[in-house]
Amino acid sequence: MNLYNFTVRLDRSPGDNDVDTMFEAGLDDCLPVSSPDGRGELMVSRRADSLTQAILGVVADLSKAAFKATGIESEDLVNLSVIARRTGRTRASLSLLAQGKRGPGGFPAPAAGGSRPLYSWAAVREWFRAHYGDDAVGGGDQDADTLAAADLLLRARLLTDVTGLAPLVEA
Repeated sequence: MNLYNFTVRLDRSPGDNDVDTMFEAGLDDCLPVSSPDGRGELMVSRRADSLTQAILGVVADLSKAAFKATGIESEDLVNLSVIARRTGRTRASLSLLAQGKRGPGGFPAPAAGGSRPLYSWAAVREWFRAHYGDDAVGGGDQDADTLAAADLLLRARLLTDVTGLAPLVEA
């Protein structure tokens, strides 16, 4: 079994009485905390055969403790400066690639817009691999991809009813 460390966002901030409830629900390998802005989080350090099993176990245990996981901290959303550092390029080079002014085109669209857009590192990494080869971004990080996917799925559960969309996971 491997040890997996990650942080789960909660539907509410845990109170003093909740700590005992969480412990009894099987979350004795976790530390519930409240962020300065009042958000609840659970810092996890769980042994499991896979990261997916660790995440599923924590989500199930949270349900037993009457909490809901609303997301998982991941490092998938990155700006162009972070992409530049991870790929060994300059920020200016990345800006030109993102604008389609250089390179093969088709750079992934921002996952979050605004004056400083954020990109999915998983999508950008795959784009670099497809156009510049594996050496352009190094090896993939399966755990990082799993955390990013779990975050998206947990956030999707917050919507009214997504059961009809389940086939998208297999598509």
